[in-house]
Amino acid sequence: MNILLPSGVNLLENLLPVAGCSLATSQGLKFLLAFRKGRTFSLHHLMEPGGMPSSHAALVSSLATTMGLLYGWASPYFQLAAVFGCIVIYDAITLRRAVGEHARHINMIHCRDQGFSGNRLPEKLGHTPLEVTIGILIGVLITLTFI
Repeated sequence: MNILLPSGVNLLENLLPVAGCSLATSQGLKFLLAFRKGRTFSLHHLMEPGGMPSSHAALVSSLATTMGLLYGWASPYFQLAAVFGCIVIYDAITLRRAVGEHARHINMIHCRDQGFSGNRLPEKLGHTPLEVTIGILIGVLITLTFI
Protein backbone atom coordinates (compact mmCIF):
# COMPACT_ATOMS: atom_id res chain seq x y z
CA MET A 1 0.00 0.00 0.00
CA ASN A 2 1.43 3.36 -1.01
CA ILE A 3 0.38 6.49 0.77
CA LEU A 4 2.34 9.20 -0.99
CA LEU A 5 2.77 12.70 0.30
CA PRO A 6 2.77 15.49 -2.31
CA SER A 7 6.51 15.20 -2.93
CA GLY A 8 6.29 11.46 -3.61
CA VAL A 9 7.59 10.39 -0.19
CA ASN A 10 5.91 7.20 0.94
CA LEU A 11 4.35 7.76 4.34
CA LEU A 12 4.46 4.09 5.33
CA GLU A 13 8.08 3.62 4.25
CA ASN A 14 9.64 6.81 5.61
CA LEU A 15 7.68 8.63 8.25
CA LEU A 16 5.67 6.17 10.32
CA PRO A 17 8.32 3.44 10.79
CA VAL A 18 10.93 5.95 11.95
CA ALA A 19 8.51 7.65 14.36
CA GLY A 20 7.33 4.23 15.58
CA CYS A 21 10.92 3.15 16.18
CA SER A 22 11.54 6.30 18.23
CA LEU A 23 8.43 5.59 20.28
CA ALA A 24 9.34 1.92 20.79
CA THR A 25 12.93 2.77 21.72
CA SER A 26 11.90 5.31 24.35
CA GLN A 27 9.22 3.00 25.82
CA GLY A 28 11.69 0.10 25.86
CA LEU A 29 14.27 2.26 27.60
CA LYS A 30 11.63 3.33 30.12
CA PHE A 31 10.89 -0.36 30.78
CA LEU A 32 14.59 -1.19 31.23
CA LEU A 33 15.16 1.77 33.57
CA ALA A 34 12.14 0.79 35.68
CA PHE A 35 13.42 -2.80 35.83
CA ARG A 36 16.88 -1.63 36.84
CA LYS A 37 15.52 0.72 39.48
CA GLY A 38 12.96 -1.60 41.03
CA ARG A 39 14.30 -4.99 39.95
CA THR A 40 10.77 -5.92 38.93
CA PHE A 41 9.87 -7.38 35.58
CA SER A 42 6.50 -5.80 34.81
CA LEU A 43 5.07 -5.33 31.35
CA HIS A 44 2.98 -2.55 32.86
CA HIS A 45 6.02 -0.27 32.52
CA LEU A 46 5.85 -0.61 28.74
CA MET A 47 2.53 1.23 28.59
CA GLU A 48 2.60 3.61 31.54
CA PRO A 49 2.74 7.37 30.96
CA GLY A 50 5.36 9.66 32.44
CA GLY A 51 8.86 8.79 33.47
CA MET A 52 12.26 8.71 31.82
CA PRO A 53 12.42 9.21 28.85
CA SER A 54 9.40 10.91 27.35
CA SER A 55 8.06 8.79 24.51
CA HIS A 56 5.77 11.65 23.51
CA ALA A 57 8.79 13.90 23.01
CA ALA A 58 10.63 11.15 21.12
CA LEU A 59 7.69 10.63 18.76
CA VAL A 60 7.02 14.27 17.93
CA SER A 61 10.69 15.19 17.62
CA SER A 62 11.14 12.25 15.26
CA LEU A 63 8.19 13.41 13.15
CA ALA A 64 9.48 16.99 12.99
CA THR A 65 13.05 15.93 12.22
CA THR A 66 11.85 13.58 9.48
CA MET A 67 9.77 16.34 7.91
CA GLY A 68 12.69 18.76 8.11
CA LEU A 69 15.08 16.32 6.48
CA LEU A 70 12.67 15.22 3.74
CA TYR A 71 11.05 18.56 2.88
CA GLY A 72 13.42 21.22 4.19
CA TRP A 73 13.47 23.18 7.40
CA ALA A 74 11.43 26.04 5.91
CA SER A 75 8.69 23.78 4.53
CA PRO A 76 5.14 23.94 5.85
CA TYR A 77 5.39 20.19 6.66
CA PHE A 78 8.25 20.76 9.09
CA GLN A 79 6.62 23.86 10.54
CA LEU A 80 3.36 22.00 11.16
CA ALA A 81 5.17 19.07 12.78
CA ALA A 82 7.30 21.42 14.91
CA VAL A 83 4.28 23.37 16.19
CA PHE A 84 2.43 20.11 16.90
CA GLY A 85 5.51 18.82 18.71
CA CYS A 86 5.84 21.95 20.82
CA ILE A 87 2.20 21.67 21.90
CA VAL A 88 2.62 18.01 22.88
CA ILE A 89 5.84 18.69 24.78
CA TYR A 90 4.40 21.74 26.54
CA ASP A 91 1.39 19.66 27.57
CA ALA A 92 3.61 16.86 28.92
CA ILE A 93 5.69 19.26 31.03
CA THR A 94 2.85 21.44 32.34
CA LEU A 95 -0.68 20.05 32.23
CA ARG A 96 0.00 16.33 32.58
CA ARG A 97 2.56 16.97 35.29
CA ALA A 98 0.04 19.14 37.21
CA VAL A 99 -2.59 16.40 36.89
CA GLY A 100 -0.11 13.96 38.42
CA GLU A 101 0.51 16.35 41.33
CA HIS A 102 -3.23 16.66 41.89
CA ALA A 103 -3.55 12.88 41.88
CA ARG A 104 -0.79 12.64 44.49
CA HIS A 105 -2.64 15.03 46.79
CA ILE A 106 -5.97 13.28 46.25
CA ASN A 107 -4.32 9.94 47.06
CA MET A 108 -2.83 11.40 50.26
CA ILE A 109 -6.22 12.75 51.35
CA HIS A 110 -7.93 9.47 50.50
CA CYS A 111 -5.36 7.42 52.46
CA ARG A 112 -5.54 9.80 55.43
CA ASP A 113 -9.34 9.80 55.59
CA GLN A 114 -10.17 6.23 54.62
CA GLY A 115 -6.97 4.26 54.92
CA PHE A 116 -5.25 2.57 52.01
CA SER A 117 -7.85 1.03 49.73
CA GLY A 118 -5.69 -0.01 46.79
CA ASN A 119 -7.53 2.19 44.27
CA ARG A 120 -4.98 4.93 43.86
CA LEU A 121 -4.96 7.44 41.04
CA PRO A 122 -1.86 7.28 38.85
CA GLU A 123 0.57 9.99 39.90
CA LYS A 124 3.31 9.79 37.29
CA LEU A 125 1.60 11.23 34.22
CA GLY A 126 3.79 14.10 33.07
CA HIS A 127 7.47 14.68 32.51
CA THR A 128 10.31 16.74 33.89
CA PRO A 129 12.32 18.90 31.49
CA LEU A 130 15.16 16.35 31.64
CA GLU A 131 12.84 13.47 30.69
CA VAL A 132 11.57 15.51 27.74
CA THR A 133 15.09 16.49 26.66
CA ILE A 134 16.22 12.85 26.63
CA GLY A 135 13.06 11.93 24.67
CA ILE A 136 13.82 14.64 22.09
CA LEU A 137 17.40 13.38 21.73
CA ILE A 138 16.17 9.82 21.20
CA GLY A 139 13.71 10.95 18.53
CA VAL A 140 16.29 13.02 16.66
CA LEU A 141 19.03 10.37 16.87
CA ILE A 142 16.75 7.55 15.72
CA THR A 143 15.61 9.71 12.79
CA LEU A 144 19.16 10.63 11.80
CA THR A 145 20.06 6.94 11.92
CA PHE A 146 17.29 5.85 9.53
CA ILE A 147 16.70 8.81 7.18
